[in-house]
Amino acid sequence: MGWECSIRREIPRCNLALTPMATSTKSEVSVNASRVAMLGAGPGVQTTVTRTIDEFADLVRTSVMPLSVKSRHANAFVGRMRTAGRDRVFCFEVTAPEHTVERTPELIRECATGEFYKLSLMLQGEGMVMQDSREAVLRQGDLAIYDTTRPYSVISSEGARTAIVMFPRDMIALPPEMVAQLTAVRFDRSHGLAASVSPFISQLMMQLDHFARPGGSRLPHNIVDLLGTMLVSELDLAPEEATHASRMLRQVMGYIEDNLRDPDLKLASIASAHFISSRYLQALFQRNGLTVSSWVRERRLERCHRDLVDPSLASESVSELAAKWGFLEPTHFSRAYKKHFGLSPREARAGVNRKTRGGVVGSALLVNKDVA
Repeated sequence: MGWECSIRREIPRCNLALTPMATSTKSEVSVNASRVAMLGAGPGVQTTVTRTIDEFADLVRTSVMPLSVKSRHANAFVGRMRTAGRDRVFCFEVTAPEHTVERTPELIRECATGEFYKLSLMLQGEGMVMQDSREAVLRQGDLAIYDTTRPYSVISSEGARTAIVMFPRDMIALPPEMVAQLTAVRFDRSHGLAASVSPFISQLMMQLDHFARPGGSRLPHNIVDLLGTMLVSELDLAPEEATHASRMLRQVMGYIEDNLRDPDLKLASIASAHFISSRYLQALFQRNGLTVSSWVRERRLERCHRDLVDPSLASESVSELAAKWGFLEPTHFSRAYKKHFGLSPREARAGVNRKTRGGVVGSALLVNKDVA
């Protein structure tokens, strides 16, 4: 659990590239700690095999997110990792002997790697997720979420098989302070929306090649939307969310999400729609370290990004897509987009166009040149 793959051709140890993962098409490779190479590859599913704990730990430590790996197995450690992803959403399926993965405060201080959530699903065996003074014991089909910006530990039992979905925090339409109430909490596979999410993720792990298909451009956002809906449902049941203020905040956020296309979506109009004062509305957001205007802007930018990387919308210009989500001034939109995503809207679209023509760039896995 908590395994990453390097996501650049040249990987600064402390830099996370928000680019689609590119992996070789359904190939299987073996990591050799003494001869690690970086291979550019085409889209698809990558399977990586390790044969010792040192190889496995080296793969984890040299990936984009520094992690500590421990196991009682000193020598033989046959691990298998399948990976695929697209548009900032990455999926990992890991089968390995007993081990523990930790994201320590020291590792977080050493290297900032971006703000991500991870969802773990036990496909086989048992595991435990620990974060924020909570422990979630997971059995087959159970899920738990955790935040990579804070320390966590994940324990896998002997022969456990785990699915991990990793995605940026800003893809979820909930403030981190709310999601923090649910980290390291067990989502029972037989209750609530987890009963739908669990089999969906299980099936996804058997069909990771769908990420590389033409229709796969919408798959990452469908996954995150489903996970976000599950989190909102769980918050409805959480005792901490029983206050009027917290429920009002989520109601307002839902309203904002439904009206992002309205260019007049502003503090006053949102407050009026909920029969509250503008001052009270601003206070609701400030309690979570947010402002109304910044939240509206971030959610609009996320929707614009979805459309920009969707090949089916390639015929629409950047300015048309921006205007559809309330950005009526192209220059302002370009500046805001680049500040948020680290590249211009045209660069983001150009990257998708190269990908659809088969020229995926900006990705790599740490693998041995010799195919196993």
